[in-house]
Amino acid sequence: MTWKPIGVVVMLAVLGDGAVQRADAQADPFFPPDVFVQRRARLAALARNAPIIVPGAYRIRDREPRQDPSFWYLTGIQSPYAVLVIAPGPTGIREALFLPEPYQFAGAQYPQDDDRFRHAAWNRPVQRLSPGPEVQRRTGIAESYPIDELLRHLSALVGDADTVLFTRDMSTLYVPSGLTAAHTYRQQLERAILERLPNISVADVTPLIDRLRLVKDPYEIAALRRAAEISVTGLVEAMRATRPGLRDLAIAGHMEWVWKREGAPRASFGPIVSSGPASISLYTLRSEAYDFDDRVMQDGDLLFVDYGAAEYQMYASDICRTFPVSGRFSPEQRRYYEIVLEAQDSALAVVQPGIMMTDVIRAAARVFRQHGLERFEDIGTMRPQRVWGIMPSPTYWLAHGGGLTDYSGARGTGVRDLGHHIGLDALDSRDYSRPLEPGMVFTVEPKLYIPDRNIAIMIEDVIVVTNDGYENLSAGAPRTVEAIERVMAGR
Repeated sequence: MTWKPIGVVVMLAVLGDGAVQRADAQADPFFPPDVFVQRRARLAALARNAPIIVPGAYRIRDREPRQDPSFWYLTGIQSPYAVLVIAPGPTGIREALFLPEPYQFAGAQYPQDDDRFRHAAWNRPVQRLSPGPEVQRRTGIAESYPIDELLRHLSALVGDADTVLFTRDMSTLYVPSGLTAAHTYRQQLERAILERLPNISVADVTPLIDRLRLVKDPYEIAALRRAAEISVTGLVEAMRATRPGLRDLAIAGHMEWVWKREGAPRASFGPIVSSGPASISLYTLRSEAYDFDDRVMQDGDLLFVDYGAAEYQMYASDICRTFPVSGRFSPEQRRYYEIVLEAQDSALAVVQPGIMMTDVIRAAARVFRQHGLERFEDIGTMRPQRVWGIMPSPTYWLAHGGGLTDYSGARGTGVRDLGHHIGLDALDSRDYSRPLEPGMVFTVEPKLYIPDRNIAIMIEDVIVVTNDGYENLSAGAPRTVEAIERVMAGR
């Protein structure tokens, strides 16, 4: 069969009631419809005629409203509880969208026995796209249906295929012993599809989508650049606002105010603003506390700021700077800061198309070894309470021939290295299996933890690979000791 990037994406949403009406008004996608049309065509070509089902996020009464990144990457659609289906058709690719109707799922806090209440003004959704002619103009998708018709259309869309590709959710939700295993929304949807199509098997399409997402197009790079610029603005103003006696939380709030003033609706992830000894605890552990940015900054502290950074047009940023609360580094703080900066500079000097990410990591690790820091990460000698955290680890990457690593917080596996790919998620992936190529965007973030001196230092920037090297999208954030002290002197 010949594959062509033509018209019918099926976004299938599920369940609900409400009369069929014309599409409600969703704001135009951030990118032109052709961008999403081309992405779906590339995915269909990678899938080699297999039907594809990509559900959106649940998003009903969601405290952190954000569409599923893979779903948005292929559609540009914000509407809740939706599913995308791409399938072979008689003359090429068949795409279709199944979407919620204008007032479906609305008014959860009001009685709905009388359907007139569902259509009251206070139940009108914001930026929802519903089935109708507007769908094709906004998405390039010719067919759209109410979400209640998902199961009725599914068999015809899949046809006689024996395998369907689905964005499988392989996560395992913890439940205490003796309780029934919990399932996520996508896991439940997958089970429902298998019940409807008992003679097919399901394979995971996520690796194919991740492969496409790894290399950014010009629209994505422009959004990432703007997200970084907004983040830099907030970070510089945070440096100017920092002084002894303020709480860490005040600086986190100040940056968020700046980002929203500049047009970023949210942060890419939660606050990591830690001073003095608080900065030694990894953020994944500190986030267990309700108010983990509650410390009052003291003269002589370093402030560690890795606050998710601004998000813009769905695209993330992730920048970190470490700077002195007093405005001036102590000689000891300066010494270790400049070692971390040297490690970052050495890593950046390696970045160019064709280079493996592991070579970039080793360049940074080599600096830590050259400064004699490797002995401090020997837990046998240093003991658990004093051992340094040195990332990337020279012991692993140089002495032990470190290569690709498996990351899992649940399993406790993986070695911290130098960064991660970034895009629609702050942590898009750590796929280092391919050589660097133009359009790849990732962070470079060497770090150093010295517990008995209350020193935690990380310098992180967002880097895009270009045809002849790289561009630092967050270069506007002061990096050198002199530049940081100059900004802070203007307080």
